[in-house]
Amino acid sequence: MSLEFHLTNYERYRKDGIAAHKGGDAARARFCFLKAAEHLFQVAQASQGRLKTERARRAQELLEMASRLEEGPRNNAAGRSVVQEGEGEEADADGDRFLAPERPGTTFDSIAGLEHVKDEIRLKIIYPYTHRELAEQYGIQGGGGILFYGPPGTGKTMLARAVAGEVECPFYNVKPSEILSKWVGEAEKNLASLFASAREQERAVIFIDEIEALAPSRSENQSSVMARLVPQILAELEGFSGRSQGLLFLGATNEPWSLDPAILRPGRFDERIYVGLPDHTAVLELLAIHLEGKPLAEDVDLERLAQLLEGYSGADIRNLCRKAADVAFKKAIESSEAVLIDQLTLLAVIREVEPSVSTRDLRRFEEYRSQK
Repeated sequence: MSLEFHLTNYERYRKDGIAAHKGGDAARARFCFLKAAEHLFQVAQASQGRLKTERARRAQELLEMASRLEEGPRNNAAGRSVVQEGEGEEADADGDRFLAPERPGTTFDSIAGLEHVKDEIRLKIIYPYTHRELAEQYGIQGGGGILFYGPPGTGKTMLARAVAGEVECPFYNVKPSEILSKWVGEAEKNLASLFASAREQERAVIFIDEIEALAPSRSENQSSVMARLVPQILAELEGFSGRSQGLLFLGATNEPWSLDPAILRPGRFDERIYVGLPDHTAVLELLAIHLEGKPLAEDVDLERLAQLLEGYSGADIRNLCRKAADVAFKKAIESSEAVLIDQLTLLAVIREVEPSVSTRDLRRFEEYRSQK
């Protein structure tokens, strides 16, 4: 199975485990932490050097957490149950995670299509790092805040990972759930720890997906946590490019209109880059990537399929290819002989699965682009 498969499942089980832990479901939390550790060990085996060691260590920590949960609830001196202690331990694990970022091997060559987006990112993000002296002559500084926005499943996370790969720097991939906490002051502490860790690096990329969960419009959100957290994010980003030329902050959102307007002002998110649906060339590349290595019939016409997939996201196309493989796999089991994935199978799957992004959503993104 692919490295992406294990990473995705590690993150999913880890997140579910934390949620179950906080909810007091120790049995579910233990199961999720064990599954997360299993997938992370697979990732560690495919990694090298310090990253391999770090991933193996984190997997072992998950096993130890699962083992402690098996012992059942117990109280400490303050009367907190193991569920609450686990929150503290998980916060420590997140702190360690901030101190041990990834070193992505992904580059723009790994991403199908989106050439105009890549060109925009190179000019605004990559070249100030890779052509530093020339950039200084033109008064262009590296670092700063960049917002990727667009429909879900269009590759915003992979683009962020590729940015770190292109400039060969540490990559902090952070989810809002790893920052937020129900304990007073904990979210602010987590955020400060993240930025402090990144600033210790010569250069680094911080990426937060679903950034609207951390910086929602304060006029529409009455949460006391957000009332404290949003100003802190603004303070961290204020004058970002001037203070931290080696630090790049990337945010991604499917709902840019839900962000607090203050975070979009110059000096915070200096640039906003729209990541839209793949064009025809990109769809062809995506089909080739996701069907590569699978038993295809000679009648498969990628050009014809690409014409039918206008309006589908990259995630949709990956899902379609997986479903077609599932159909052929099931037939092979039932017939006890090899079954190829043919054109009819792919066409049948396309008829069954509609694009995940509606035309109404696309119109809203276009309206937002025209107003910004």
